Amino acid sequence: MRRRGVVCLLALVLIAACQPRIKPDIGDGETRAERLLAKLYHRNQTLKTFKGIGNIRIWNAAGSQSARIAWLGDIDGRLRVEILGPAGRPLMKVAYDGKCFYYYSVDTQEVRKHWLSNPSLERVIDVPVTIRELVFFLAGRFPVYAHGEVEMIRTDVEAGDQLILRRFWSGMVEKITLTPDHTSVSAVRIYDGQTPSYTANLSGYRQIDGFYIPGRIAFTSEGAAGFTIQMHRYWPNVSVEDQQFVVSPA
Repeated sequence: MRRRGVVCLLALVLIAACQPRIKPDIGDGETRAERLLAKLYHRNQTLKTFKGIGNIRIWNAAGSQSARIAWLGDIDGRLRVEILGPAGRPLMKVAYDGKCFYYYSVDTQEVRKHWLSNPSLERVIDVPVTIRELVFFLAGRFPVYAHGEVEMIRTDVEAGDQLILRRFWSGMVEKITLTPDHTSVSAVRIYDGQTPSYTANLSGYRQIDGFYIPGRIAFTSEGAAGFTIQMHRYWPNVSVEDQQFVVSPA
């Protein structure tokens, strides 16, 4: 089944982990580029929790799988994802409570628990997006890594102007492509040294209760792998309980 393929791919997220790399604080900045970066980074800053429902498609060189998906997140890095069957019942549940990764499948009727720090998708589908980074994107924000310089690169209207983040000792860190009016981010490309790591393309922004949320997020690596989340419904600042980020068999 196509949904079972998605289940298997997402379940394996627990085999990879890395430390958080997101820069926690960004000042107002002195240059125009720094001020624009700070403004965009702090957008949706009062959005702390969220839930949504939509579709996910995962692809690699072997093919692609699609399924319905529901998620619940907290900007502190916690996330719960459920793959849904035709009747709307969960076929698979995964959750991360900040310390442990939980996985449950209707096929095994068993909950697996692993202690991990910020699990990553890198060794699953060759897209090195961590749980914490994914939470930022789902909240209508984007990760920003430690850097020493921000430069604005002017391009043609179709390509979109770019903010280039660099570190003195390692060069390019991040490339952020802006919408023509500079009010939103259309793409974020992360670099590992001088090599591109992954790209997130954001589109279909809509305003929901005062927050700007992308309707579609597509993650791709430099290889033939990636995944797309298409949002159908979205609820910001919902009430969450710690237990919701822990998976049980029921």
